[in-house]
Amino acid sequence: MAELQKQNSFVVELTDEGVREIKKHKNIYTEDTKPIALKDRDWSVKNYITLWTGILVSVAVYTMASALLAAGLTWYQALFICVLGHSLVLIPSIMLGKFGSRYGASFPILSKMVFGPKGTAVPTLIRAFMGCLWFGIQNWIGSVAFHAILTTILPFYGGIPGSAFISFALFVLINFYIGYHGSKAISFLEDYSAPVLIFLSAVVIVWSVVVAIQSGGISELFNTTVAGGNGESFWSQFFPSLTSMIAFDATIALNFSDFTRHEKTEGAQVRGQLIGAPIMTAFIVLVGICGTSGSELAFGEAFWNPSDLVAQFDNPLIVIIFSLFIILATLTTNVPCNLTSAAVVFSSLFSKKLTYKRAVIVATIISICFLPWRLVANPESYVYTLNGTLAVFLGPITGVCLAALWMQYKNRFNVPDLYRQDGGEYYYTGGWNVKALGVMIALFVIIFACNFVPALSWIYDSSYLLGCVAAFVIYSLICRK
Repeated sequence: MAELQKQNSFVVELTDEGVREIKKHKNIYTEDTKPIALKDRDWSVKNYITLWTGILVSVAVYTMASALLAAGLTWYQALFICVLGHSLVLIPSIMLGKFGSRYGASFPILSKMVFGPKGTAVPTLIRAFMGCLWFGIQNWIGSVAFHAILTTILPFYGGIPGSAFISFALFVLINFYIGYHGSKAISFLEDYSAPVLIFLSAVVIVWSVVVAIQSGGISELFNTTVAGGNGESFWSQFFPSLTSMIAFDATIALNFSDFTRHEKTEGAQVRGQLIGAPIMTAFIVLVGICGTSGSELAFGEAFWNPSDLVAQFDNPLIVIIFSLFIILATLTTNVPCNLTSAAVVFSSLFSKKLTYKRAVIVATIISICFLPWRLVANPESYVYTLNGTLAVFLGPITGVCLAALWMQYKNRFNVPDLYRQDGGEYYYTGGWNVKALGVMIALFVIIFACNFVPALSWIYDSSYLLGCVAAFVIYSLICRK
């Protein structure tokens, strides 16, 4: 019998015979979806550190941290919850990433293996639409800063009817251009923007410290109304806030194999993630706390959205520097985490009609249809309503994927069958893994229903953690061979 796959260092690769075997059947094997061979990989520890730097040193995380202050937490409570949430999500991120590093395959292939070639449409489309949703939100936030720069340089621009939406359209095109050119453009963006982001973030801290000193001392920065909290019980907000923090990164954790498939040395993604995520989370959260608290000292009002803070300055140089930070921070998160991830899903599900580049166009159009300017209207809805709802879906999907990968198959796969659509080891029942889909959907319904039962609201408040653990345990038990 011909060898269909072979071990090459830590990677399992298809042989030429394996590719021919795939092509004998209905399949999703294309230039965009095929496994990346070890010789074609180019991501090291540094790339994963800079990836997380780009993801976390972002307007979204800054906004999440400052929104927790606006919701009533103290500065040290917000710092603790953010770092804990963004660190916990590394568990599924690393574990699911092992699939990409071993087989060179993306999340849609992992999902197809777990849920079946037909059943995969449910979780992958959920993930894709989440990516489109976040892509739209971050484009709107970034466009506000882009608008501030254009208005500063061209004062007449602000008087043009609909100029804010013109800025939004232009900023969407910038994101689209980077995403359209794929992983090489993303890697280049992350590598060269990371030091700039860190520098510009430090500028925000320096500004807030100067403002605090002018107001009586550095300690004033942590004694403002917004930094001191509103006196509410920490535990009443702990689990909803933690769930929101996890939900923010859970989308990228779910499809981290899209990035680990580029790993060129074994363990690079593990070391890069463990170094990059916790440190960068603490740093950008501190930036968010300082920026929000500093805005109260400087202007008498705490601004949780950095774009609104920028608008308070009269100095053109400050406006441009702060706006550049917002723009760059948005680009480094928005393209790899949202646009690219959604496009990979669409191009995999509809591989015969959509190439990756066409899928980028589709994802961009869908993101605008979410009307993102309405979704970021206030911090409470941004943190708790939006992220809380997303966590309901992300937890069970992640738990089922982890159980299938590590308990059911123990990360050992027949690679040609991963790409087949008409049969093979992962075809299940007519293309549907009824057990996996049943566990996932049942948990969606149960957890979401708990939001409407006061005695069970704690389940909804901890939806990601409970959903992930419950799905992992239940599916592990029912799929045992």
